[in-house]
Amino acid sequence: MFKKQIAIAIAGAALALGMSSANAAMTFTVSPSGLPGESGAPVTATSITGNSSELLHSTATGHTGSGYINYGYLLDTNNNQVFFDSDAGYDLYVKFTLTDTYGSPENILTSLTFDFYADLNRDNRYIAAGTAGTGANTTGTEAQVIDVGGEDILLGSGSLVSGVAAFNSQGGAALNANTTFSLTNAGKLYFTAPNPFFNMSFNGFNNQTGGAVINADGTIAINAGGVTSFNVPEPTSVALLGLGLLGLGASARRRRQK
Repeated sequence: MFKKQIAIAIAGAALALGMSSANAAMTFTVSPSGLPGESGAPVTATSITGNSSELLHSTATGHTGSGYINYGYLLDTNNNQVFFDSDAGYDLYVKFTLTDTYGSPENILTSLTFDFYADLNRDNRYIAAGTAGTGANTTGTEAQVIDVGGEDILLGSGSLVSGVAAFNSQGGAALNANTTFSLTNAGKLYFTAPNPFFNMSFNGFNNQTGGAVINADGTIAINAGGVTSFNVPEPTSVALLGLGLLGLGASARRRRQK
């Protein structure tokens, strides 16, 4: 029952993101030395783990929203966490916009576009979606990435293939999205294997309980943890595998909010 009564139906609920049952993750290799001024040995990994933040605006038919993913580390083939700042130090992040339509039991994603960046000096500011003011004056604030040094490099971009999102009764929700993934020339120097690189990606982010604020202006601020990988599981139903992802997200919470 996600029709226009959505504001009532999700009162006390939060939006988050979660993974459906997935195929075995395919490996890929990144080469930090492919980024200007960076160093470090290549890493073969199965996924990139991070934290997302977004602000949703309700419409008559669904939601519109924008936000970011600030990645914390790679998960290698031995399930070890490999952080980006182990050598010269850099960050990876995504900026995205999305829309969905109400459905039952899941909302259907109707658009999702993103750009994937490297922050070479790890000097960006990440401002999480949230609220400003108190009580009846509470309004939502947009999730923002501020490129402090102006040296960020676009590595790739993509758009929606298919995806779903859903709220749950414990104050959480889930989103699974299969997307295209296309590297820039700079991105091909960083994502080095396979060659050519995967042209599809999977993003699964969730916060099983809490992690969202429903503002007096009707916006919903969502902060969640999850992973990006380059296999493409079927996002046909949302399974809130939240505990594992929330643990990963907590470990990855290395962003600096200034």
